[in-house]
Amino acid sequence: MLRETTSTQDAAAGLAPGAVVTAGRQIAGRGRLGAAWADTGEEGLAVTFTLPPLQAERLGMAAAVASAEAIRACLPAPAAARAGIKWPNDIVEVQADGTFRKLCGVLVERSDGVARVGIGVNVRQSGFPAALAARAASLAMAGACVDRLEVLLSLIGRLDRWIGASDEALAAGYRGLDRTVGLRLRFQTPSGPVEGVVQACEPRQGLRVLTDQGEVHLSGATTRVDPEPPDGRSTMFPPCSAPPAS
Repeated sequence: MLRETTSTQDAAAGLAPGAVVTAGRQIAGRGRLGAAWADTGEEGLAVTFTLPPLQAERLGMAAAVASAEAIRACLPAPAAARAGIKWPNDIVEVQADGTFRKLCGVLVERSDGVARVGIGVNVRQSGFPAALAARAASLAMAGACVDRLEVLLSLIGRLDRWIGASDEALAAGYRGLDRTVGLRLRFQTPSGPVEGVVQACEPRQGLRVLTDQGEVHLSGATTRVDPEPPDGRSTMFPPCSAPPAS
């Protein structure tokens, strides 16, 4: 564990598979496609796991399922039932009006024959700056009474299990936590915008979307979800099943 680092992803660069890097404070965290991860001092968990260079879509799904399960295990039952995955890399708390607030983000990077899976969890924050307040929440704000070490320990075992799961088990685990299936969304891709209804997320092929022209698969590594629904249409999130008793 580091006292402070710019990014646990950077600190893990050059380490062999099997390392776990976390920090008391991360001052320059980052998200997907150049986005920044907002730093809130010592109130959030920032951790990077170094893994063999498995297929990126599969790694992202495994990390998302592990993170969602770990977060749900830390929350009281009503809040846990509202937590799920927003494709491709966010763990969210769904609000009564169908909007969501981000609890956790996942970033998968690969270089030099190693995959680095970075996970950032909002743990103890009591609030966020005005620019983020409508889009971010913490475990504490959702009713959890946990510290960062508890969240990390909850995460480690689950990530190990889902990395080793079969494609069928991973797809089923993701499906039970998915908050985007059935929604009509607009996506920005390297080939241009794509709009359609989300059908499923698959470990090898990515997100399956039914467009007016037919079915396409979108990669989480290069695709961004537009924040606003197309043509003002509702994007209410479907309910998520309650977590199993533990």
